[in-house]
Amino acid sequence: MARRLRPASLQPGPSGENSAPVFQLALAADWSARASPAPARPARDAIWWSATWLDGPRYCRTQHEAEDQILAALSAAPGPVLAGFDFCFALPAWAMHRLGGWRSVWQLLEQLSGEGPESAARELNHLLGGCGDGPFWGLREMPRKPRPYLWTEFRECELQLKRRGLHPKSVFQLRGAGAVGAQSIVGIASLERLRRALGARVWPFENPAGARVVFAEVWPALLGRPPADEEIPDRWQVETLARRLRGVRLHEAPEEALVEGWVLEPGGPAVRG
Repeated sequence: MARRLRPASLQPGPSGENSAPVFQLALAADWSARASPAPARPARDAIWWSATWLDGPRYCRTQHEAEDQILAALSAAPGPVLAGFDFCFALPAWAMHRLGGWRSVWQLLEQLSGEGPESAARELNHLLGGCGDGPFWGLREMPRKPRPYLWTEFRECELQLKRRGLHPKSVFQLRGAGAVGAQSIVGIASLERLRRALGARVWPFENPAGARVVFAEVWPALLGRPPADEEIPDRWQVETLARRLRGVRLHEAPEEALVEGWVLEPGGPAVRG
């Protein structure tokens, strides 16, 4: 059964604001699709988050713990907050059109969240017309990418990042080094619950002007390598990213972003068309 969060009491922000908003408060979260609780001792490859108005990064052993902590932090924030999450907010445009747009996808993934990311991926494969050939792969019955692979697997923002010499992974890849598919499936479900509880808006799908909380997709790899002496890169990434998201102006994103989302880079959109 899908989890429900109690709505938070947030005062509405100023209305009628047409200029691109600037946020002086920021939160950054590094998500995880772990099926079992992370170790009691803080570790890498778990959920970490950091907020600029709080002291130090937070470590969460489960997704439910992270949702509850982030809901409480955002509800009590002393002003409007830009909250960055490190997973894909959408699928490539062709898939988003077939599934009815971002709201339909987010609601569907929240409804499927109790079954786990592999079950949700199988359902999406069915809805998208795939059988045993994807588009999602890394499943137990499909551990490797099918050959030939007949699906458009990257969004425009990822293609532009690739042209910059960077190496984003496709949302359709569930397993393997750097895979973000399972993380995106469970992360979107969590954000849908938080979105409803907080009345948050989602950039670039919605106009952020006047919002108290805005969610945006981020990619910590854009920060570069963590310090050599940092034992837990996730911890450094969320603290650094939250700090650098302060003062970011949410400019209007390219047209493609309204369908398949976009990666926000500290200082502005990661890539511009």
